[in-house]
Amino acid sequence: MLSLTAAVPAYPERSPLFSSAPLPAPAECASEMPPPKYTGPIDYSISATDQSCLETETNCYNRYSPYVPLAMTVPSGSVVEFKTRDLWDRPGWDKAPKPDADVNFDKAYDTLAVVHIVTGPVGIEGAMPGDKVAIEILDITPLDKGFTMADTPLGFMDNVGWMGDEFASYRAWTWWDYSDAGWTSATFPDVVVPYEPFPGSIGVLPSLETVHMKLDHHKNETTLYGGPAWAVNPDKAVPSGVCGEGGSAPETCLRTLAGGDYFGNTDTQRMGVGTTLFLECQVAGCGVGTGDVHGAQGDGEISITAIEMEASVVVKLTLIKAGSPGFSKPTPAMVGTTSIKRMSPGEFISFMGFPFKESGAVPSQYRYAMEHAQALVTSKIIPESMSLAGANALQKALVFLMDVGGYTYGEAMMLASVTVDLRVAQLVDKPAVGMEAVVDLSIFKGALYDKFKAAAGI
Repeated sequence: MLSLTAAVPAYPERSPLFSSAPLPAPAECASEMPPPKYTGPIDYSISATDQSCLETETNCYNRYSPYVPLAMTVPSGSVVEFKTRDLWDRPGWDKAPKPDADVNFDKAYDTLAVVHIVTGPVGIEGAMPGDKVAIEILDITPLDKGFTMADTPLGFMDNVGWMGDEFASYRAWTWWDYSDAGWTSATFPDVVVPYEPFPGSIGVLPSLETVHMKLDHHKNETTLYGGPAWAVNPDKAVPSGVCGEGGSAPETCLRTLAGGDYFGNTDTQRMGVGTTLFLECQVAGCGVGTGDVHGAQGDGEISITAIEMEASVVVKLTLIKAGSPGFSKPTPAMVGTTSIKRMSPGEFISFMGFPFKESGAVPSQYRYAMEHAQALVTSKIIPESMSLAGANALQKALVFLMDVGGYTYGEAMMLASVTVDLRVAQLVDKPAVGMEAVVDLSIFKGALYDKFKAAAGI
């Protein structure tokens, strides 16, 4: 058992601008190192994989509310293993190497209200609102295959017409197998995706004030964006006694589909092994939970899924009281070292995007403006639109993947969702801000690798 007075991480010291230390040899670069394996003790374990969450409501929840009861409470400094589902409640997927996509999408859409299953919440002894918690990611291990899906109305490229009428409708689903070498799939021969896991959803329980703020945000989102219309939904809600039909406080139960100061569904790769997440506790006990774990993801998760998997997530939970080192740090904040470097591709080709569009087309992110500015329809640029610039860059990356790899649009979408990084190029050259879609060429192997390198001009 770890000490209950475990040391709280302090601010890391700044590195000097220049160092006399020799650079590592190429084979030793951090970007080629796998995530470290945790070999220390595990003080507590909590599992949502032993039974149906909807049926037993044990060690799991899929709504964020201050009234969600704690599943267990542990001392500060404890190492806790969270065993998680993928984002669904095991609807009986077709797990064939090349599955029937329609079967799996029917199962997914039939139980969409269940998303996301989160393991927990785990309370921390003595935690009160206003305290802070350090959640250190020690290890993540797959417990089953992973999957990625892509469908016409989902994800970042949801505009019909981006790629032309021939790509107006698509659907794809693939399973991934994990080994020490990385992820492989029957859909993508000669492709190995590096194993870079992180929890897509991790956070603490929100306060009632935070819930009300999020609901106010939702009203504006619905007015200005046109959706999503799912801030509160009692269907398939867990815990049903709080959040379901006839529950004690369903109006306080936020869907897990959007994050906030409590963190939640943030889908950021920076939450990898070796990163510590700092959050402010909003309820007594704090209430830490995690789920929607990804085995790999491109920055952006553009098809709406990464490599989704059931997983064991090992974390250390440390309570930080006022006056302790690190307490004054603004939250949410993530602190890490090599965890972010490992995600940089060894070789890449990057496509620049700008906020350009075809005359007559209105991106989904701006359809609300139709009633306010007809000029948006005829304009060929939307000033300072990072989303439009990102879609412009991603369009080029998808064409590259399809032309060189021979993939369908749906397959290219899935591969891009788990490997292509959408990154900010520049914001200063207004109004034409720049985004990049970075394709990691090192995932391709053998003759396919040579083919992609030649196409990239390397």
